[in-house]
Amino acid sequence: MSGRAMKHSILILILTLAAQTALFAESVANKAYNKRIELLTYLRELEPMIKNFRGEDPEGKPTPIKAPEGKEGFRLKKYDELKRIYQEGLQYYFEGNYVSAYQRFLECQLGVEKVTEELSQLYVLRAEEMMKMAMERKNSNNELDKALLDISIEYGKGSYFRHDVMDVPREAPFSRRMYDPKEVHYVYNKYAIEKNMELGFRHLGLAKEARVTALKVEKNLEKHQKLQPSHRKYRIENYFGAINLCRDSKANAINIFKLKYPYDNYYLNNSAAKSEGKKDETGKLVDGEPVKIDGSTYDFSKNPYVEYDHRLQAMFDIRVPEDYRVDHADVRGRIYDIDSENIVYFKYDPERKKQLNVPNKPTPTTGSGATTP
Repeated sequence: MSGRAMKHSILILILTLAAQTALFAESVANKAYNKRIELLTYLRELEPMIKNFRGEDPEGKPTPIKAPEGKEGFRLKKYDELKRIYQEGLQYYFEGNYVSAYQRFLECQLGVEKVTEELSQLYVLRAEEMMKMAMERKNSNNELDKALLDISIEYGKGSYFRHDVMDVPREAPFSRRMYDPKEVHYVYNKYAIEKNMELGFRHLGLAKEARVTALKVEKNLEKHQKLQPSHRKYRIENYFGAINLCRDSKANAINIFKLKYPYDNYYLNNSAAKSEGKKDETGKLVDGEPVKIDGSTYDFSKNPYVEYDHRLQAMFDIRVPEDYRVDHADVRGRIYDIDSENIVYFKYDPERKKQLNVPNKPTPTTGSGATTP
């Protein structure tokens, strides 16, 4: 080979290697770009979940949403760490250092995987707890409060109540009604209650399956294989799938509470914010008790979010037990504590707060905001 031909060959080789290097750099840049968008979507979706279920502080105590550094809930602390790592990746990305940026994004992805794994387990447990609670009686002292199985037995077609009591023709006033009118909603709502139970446990079962699928990813790999970013992405998406299915299950449990206890929100219709009065054993009407929302009571009927909002906000809906109102807000993608400050206590509307004589929000000691897992 002549010297000229050798030089030509060497030049071609150098150009080929340079082209491969450029392609590799572009590939890493594309990977970093795609991972940046992917992680931002995950962090945005996680925000209301983490802020609703912040976890306890290092001493095992409930935490407010704006806890001082070192006192925040353990999930919120992990979430803040993920944001810090992601921000470092952004800095490298915009500097053009795509290799370091991609490494940071992969580190953030690993953290998101661990957070969603633990969070999805929490959602499964709470959804199952809510469904079981919805099936039982909320108030054991109220004889009209029925468990779901009792509703199916006592108020279905062909039952004694339907066949021999409610559906029997009568001539008023000579023939008196032989049942409490507050029982009738069980007849009309029976099918919807049973259907929500069916769908609630179906969604819960699918959530458990999605979570198991995510956990099995590593077991299905060959011995020589390692978890790749694509595997972690698949896992994370399954965890989010489980969480969203749990939200559907919680929504079914909430629907059951609403259908079983339509009279519990009576307090919203009177200026004293009192629950509905009940008759004692002698037949005398006993006045209801004032209802407190997040530790305070006032004339909720004048609250514009009660008076005009077509969709009752979670904190006002006491048909749902207090411990699960944070789940009620979370199902809608809202943050319970922030809604409480803005909608119940008018944090940014001092004029209306003064007009309605709304007290300051007390420091939480019990209730949804304080006992959030």
